[in-house]
Amino acid sequence: MAGYGDKPFGLRDLKLTKIDGSVQVDLPYGMTLSFKERVTSGELRGDDATVSIVAITDAAEWSIEAGGISLEAYALMTGRSVVTAGTTPNRTTTLSANAGDNFPYFKIYGKIINDDGSDIHVLIYKAKLTDGLEGEWKDGEFFIQSASGIAIDDGSKMFEMVHNETATTVPAS
Repeated sequence: MAGYGDKPFGLRDLKLTKIDGSVQVDLPYGMTLSFKERVTSGELRGDDATVSIVAITDAAEWSIEAGGISLEAYALMTGRSVVTAGTTPNRTTTLSANAGDNFPYFKIYGKIINDDGSDIHVLIYKAKLTDGLEGEWKDGEFFIQSASGIAIDDGSKMFEMVHNETATTVPAS
């Protein structure tokens, strides 16, 4: 018997939040949220047979992609600042990077809709970039920003998948 919301489709919303919940940034045009649970495992062999296997969740590898560019999202993931100067229509917004920048932990929230009006929220509680931010400008194509890293347990959980029978908004923190 099929349950409600067992046919997820697409990615409806993608947000990043500072680990303390103080700032949340929407990634406009979220395209991809993926993760893979990382497992530490081992086998005990003896007498020409495997006699025991252990598999323990260790961390999760994650990646995100979004269309367009969000300097605010880059800043949140890297611990950098975005500085806006001037007045409309002559404003400038700048994000600067330095060698030795130390990346902070942050949260990732994704919302996936289902064919029956329900939704699934994927919540990654303690993520950190472990690869540089990536994107390229190409003739005739939109910029796609991407990032990837590792998620670890925040002391109570590493990730959640919450299935809401009635679709809800992504939490603000």
